[in-house]
Amino acid sequence: MYAVREGFRQILRHPTASLATFFTALVSFTLLYFLGLLLWNLERVVQGLERELEVAAFLGRGADVEALLTEIQAWPEVGEVRLQTKEEALAQLVLDYPYLAEAKDLVENPLPDTLRLRLRTPEAVRQVAERLRGLPGVEGVEYGGELTERLVGVLSGSRAAMVLLVALLLLNTLFSVMGSIRLSVESRKEALGIMLLVGATRRFIQGPFLAEGAFLTLGAGLLAVLFGGVLYRGLSGALQGLLPFIPVLSLEDLIQTGMAVLLLALFLGLGGAYLASRAHLREV
Repeated sequence: MYAVREGFRQILRHPTASLATFFTALVSFTLLYFLGLLLWNLERVVQGLERELEVAAFLGRGADVEALLTEIQAWPEVGEVRLQTKEEALAQLVLDYPYLAEAKDLVENPLPDTLRLRLRTPEAVRQVAERLRGLPGVEGVEYGGELTERLVGVLSGSRAAMVLLVALLLLNTLFSVMGSIRLSVESRKEALGIMLLVGATRRFIQGPFLAEGAFLTLGAGLLAVLFGGVLYRGLSGALQGLLPFIPVLSLEDLIQTGMAVLLLALFLGLGGAYLASRAHLREV
């Protein structure tokens, strides 16, 4: 209780430095939490597209379907391959566009037989498409991997940028905590010297400073999680209203990420306070 009480008092003794540290931590943790949620959501979108990714190989007349199926099924990248006959393709087209129902009886079916592949490793879609183009009887290959590849590139670049940005912000928060604790130590230098003379241990003396650092960063972390969570829920709700098929994170995902941010906030608060108080107590 002594450490908690003194920690609060030290925050009130120098409110300007405490507020500067608090708002620095608040900005850092809000960006960390919100950007982390956005990247996680983007990763979910990419994973969903990869699961739905399908390669279509259009067959020419006289293609040896059985030989092609046997060869393709042996490829390690392929999870499933099935034949869609031109009759099935036409029936599906009419189902999607009912106004073609009358026209289909007037002309010969122009659609080809098609092999449809689902991949175990979606990142190998380009290589699989190229191998399919080289098979006898295959006249054309299509796949919807262009969008997925672009999103994967965006995701990788965003991750790298976020790591750099967050690292700089967290270092700024750590040094801000250390500066605030240093100010607390300097303001109580004489009192701390007396406490050491009467037998107080350095751990006992460091307690209030650790509490001060933890209060500042945990308070900022809590507000950051609340603000970032409300902002994400609002944006994700609006996005699903426009694009209902886009997956969004659940409340449990937000809570899980928020707990990680709070643990990081506690670590930074305690770590910064410990480093600063340890360094400056040696001078007392």
